[in-house]
Amino acid sequence: MHKSVSAIVPVVEGDGEVEAVPVLIRKILREQFGRHDIRVASPKPAHGKGTLLRRLEDYLEYAIMMPECQAVLVLIDADDDCAKELSFTLAHRARRMGLKISVAIVCATREYEAWFLASLESIRGRPLKGRPGLSDSAHFSGPVEELTGVKEWLTQHMRPGRAYKETSDQAPLTEYIDLKQARARSRSFRRLCHALEELVQAMDKGYVVVTPQGVEK
Repeated sequence: MHKSVSAIVPVVEGDGEVEAVPVLIRKILREQFGRHDIRVASPKPAHGKGTLLRRLEDYLEYAIMMPECQAVLVLIDADDDCAKELSFTLAHRARRMGLKISVAIVCATREYEAWFLASLESIRGRPLKGRPGLSDSAHFSGPVEELTGVKEWLTQHMRPGRAYKETSDQAPLTEYIDLKQARARSRSFRRLCHALEELVQAMDKGYVVVTPQGVEK
């Protein structure tokens, strides 16, 4: 009998994350947890933060209809919102649905690209699928999750003639992330890693979790 493969289905807000987020999830599963047996399905893109916030329940329903779905990871940029408060609010909405599939909500503080700053040493000077990437001398000092306009910062530090383009650059930059560096410098990246750990444990032990787990109103 063919053994089914458990899958995590991501729900993302932007088009750039469609390719990048599976790369990142697989990287964490493989390098941090030694897991090669969990499939990462093609993400469900909301094509905008506002749409995802309005229609979270719809996108969760779409995700759980995917074959072999055993867990859903919702990744959204906090922007100017408090990442912690936003994640608890969305998790509360997910919990009220009473789904039979585990769900993790992760809010990147400010934006996904802040995680590149958290691992800048492993990313700068590297080619991006044959295209020039960040300058060898790119440097950032200070808390990576306090910078606004990270996409613009990346454009300013690309090699001459290049601008950062989310849809083509996000995935190859993600491949170069050093997990240890990113965890050390980014609280929301640590949250992502912990959320995946929670999902994997639930999948392995056969229970359902919706995380973060806050106090219900």
